[in-house]
Amino acid sequence: MVSIRAVLVAGFVLLVAGLAVTLTRSAPRSAGSNHVAQTEAVAQFTGDGRRCQDGELIPKDANALRLLIGTYGKSTPEVRLTARDPNGKFVTTGRLAAGEHEGSLDIPIRPVAEARPGATVCVAVAGPGRTVLYGAGGAVHLEWLRAGSESWLELLPTVSHRFGLAKWNPLGSLLLPLLALVLVATWFAAARLVLRETRS
Repeated sequence: MVSIRAVLVAGFVLLVAGLAVTLTRSAPRSAGSNHVAQTEAVAQFTGDGRRCQDGELIPKDANALRLLIGTYGKSTPEVRLTARDPNGKFVTTGRLAAGEHEGSLDIPIRPVAEARPGATVCVAVAGPGRTVLYGAGGAVHLEWLRAGSESWLELLPTVSHRFGLAKWNPLGSLLLPLLALVLVATWFAAARLVLRETRS
C-alpha cells in the first residue's frame, strides 16, 4: 500500500516539475495592452482604409503590435502602423507585408524605449478585399509585444515590480517573493499536518 508520505512527495515533485516547465518556456511576451476585449468587428474596410485611436498608452519596450485581423479567408493586405504623441511627434512606425493568413498577427515596429501615454495610433490597410479589425465598444484591441521570446523566469523581476504597483505596499517589488515564500511555507505546514493526523 502506498504511504501518505510517498503520495505527498510525489505530488510535490510533480508540482515543482510543472512550475519549472511553465517558468522556463520561452515565447513572445506582452508589454501591455489597451485592455479592450476582442468580441466584435470594430473597423471594416473594403479596399484601402485607415483607423486611428487617441489616448493610447504605448508601453516601454514595445517592439511589435499584435492585431486580430479578419479577411474572410483571403490573404491579408499590407498593414502599416503610425503612432504620434499628443504634440504630433512620431513615436513609432511599423509595417506588415501583404500575404499573411488572417488571425492574430504581429506588426514589427520601431522599438519604444520609454512609455508614451496619450498617443494616437493609426492602422492603415492597403489592398483589395474586405478587412476587419476586432475589439469592443468602438475601440480596436491593441496588444504591444516585447522583443524576441522570453520565459516567465526571465520576466520575474518585471512581474514582481508590476505586482507591487497600485497597492498600499511598503515592500515594493519584494511583495511577490514574500507571498511566494508564505505560500510554500503553507504547503509544508499542511503536509506536516496531514502526516501527523494520519499517524494518530
